[in-house]
Amino acid sequence: MKQVNFFIAACLFLTFTGCTSSEKELEQGRSLMREGKFREAIEPLNLAINADADNAEAFNTRGVAYFELKEYSNALLDYEQAIKLEPGFYRPYYNRALLKMAQNDQNAALKDYSEAIRLAPDTAKVAISDIYLNRGQLFALQNQETAAVNDFSQAVAKNDRNALAYYNRGNILFQQKNLAGAMNDFKKAVEVDSRFGKAFYALGVAQMINNEKDAGCLSLKQARQLGYADAVEAIAQYCEK
Repeated sequence: MKQVNFFIAACLFLTFTGCTSSEKELEQGRSLMREGKFREAIEPLNLAINADADNAEAFNTRGVAYFELKEYSNALLDYEQAIKLEPGFYRPYYNRALLKMAQNDQNAALKDYSEAIRLAPDTAKVAISDIYLNRGQLFALQNQETAAVNDFSQAVAKNDRNALAYYNRGNILFQQKNLAGAMNDFKKAVEVDSRFGKAFYALGVAQMINNEKDAGCLSLKQARQLGYADAVEAIAQYCEK
């Protein structure tokens, strides 16, 4: 009996040690990726997987590293292994959608974005917001304006600091001649991100069209100050006469 108990205890210890080693290597890989060192991150991520072949997060993270290195076939294999290990894990679906977009496979990307939204826990509001943003951009590419606006609205509902979602929704409203709605969204975008030169430019153009010249010129000058090149010509044409 003592031998059996020792064997079980030893297995538990080895399992625990393996998982701890895997998580340690995983965190090292993540740290390198945060520094933009994607090639260097591969080795610790390999070690994390070797220590625990069931670590879906390690496969998903290595997939991201491969994606950033444009090694799409390796990235795809890792995302699919992560999904196989944890079918309810939303992140590899989202990451695979980004990969499919890079490969211009819009239908596959749309399916994965939708699955990621379905699986993501309510607590992951910022992540869900980003997924809605990306799916909305895909709908916009496909000229599905209503679906795109709905997704951008979902994005800001989940995270009211999502400047890109406000900006993208504003662009569609602008194209639909809804100047009031567009200006409101562009204003929200620059309130959230005061360095968003493109949004200042869009706001300035909308304000000029809406006969708000002073406000429009201020917005355009802010865009120019932030380095948005198109603002220079607009200021010369509309604000320096």
